[in-house]
Amino acid sequence: MDELDENKPQEQVNNKKKYQFKPGVSGNPGGRPKGSKSMKTWAKEYLAAMPEEDRVEFVNSIDHKTIWEMSEGKAKQDVEVEGEVNILIKIDE
Repeated sequence: MDELDENKPQEQVNNKKKYQFKPGVSGNPGGRPKGSKSMKTWAKEYLAAMPEEDRVEFVNSIDHKTIWEMSEGKAKQDVEVEGEVNILIKIDE
């Protein structure tokens, strides 16, 4: 392996760093405009304003798992990972 091949992963890391957010700098400095609603808030208000029969029809059109997750949240999922893990720890002096 020549010197270029050995340096390539570090070059890729260095190239990506210039596109990362800098500490203390927001990726959305203006934030959400004042008075605008989140999609979650909008959907809650929209469903609450529906006539009862329309809400029942809407809920009946959704599969049971989705309704459960909407009301109770997603169930915990255990994940097992096998294999070798290599960790690089950089220590600044």
